[in-house]
Amino acid sequence: MNEKDANLKLRRIGAVLAAVAAIGGGALLGGCGGGGSSTGGSTGGGSTTGNNAQKEAEAGVESAEKGIEEGKGTAEKGIEEGKEQAEKGLEEAKKKLEESKGTSKKSIEEAKEKAEEAIEEAKKKAEELLP
Repeated sequence: MNEKDANLKLRRIGAVLAAVAAIGGGALLGGCGGGGSSTGGSTGGGSTTGNNAQKEAEAGVESAEKGIEEGKGTAEKGIEEGKEQAEKGLEEAKKKLEESKGTSKKSIEEAKEKAEEAIEEAKKKAEELLP
């Protein structure tokens, strides 16, 4: 995953959290609006209930924003850790490649020596067989 993908995911998560907070705030406001008439209380208490609901909704939005920031920090930390792991993996791959180059060069040299020995043996046998 690259940085661009991570930023896109963070934006999506932020939008979802903001939508959830807005919906939750709307539910709080809607649920608290009709309390005065159903309980038989005074009509003046409705504005206090509305203020409380608005405060709760704002607290929910703030909580969502805080969650977004924490998620963003965690994602950035994850990206950094991913980069570090990728760099370590790249270094290990480079080492293994260098080691394999040395091994393959050694194998080629050994095969070359064996081929030269086989050619010498073939020459000797050919000289023996020819009159």
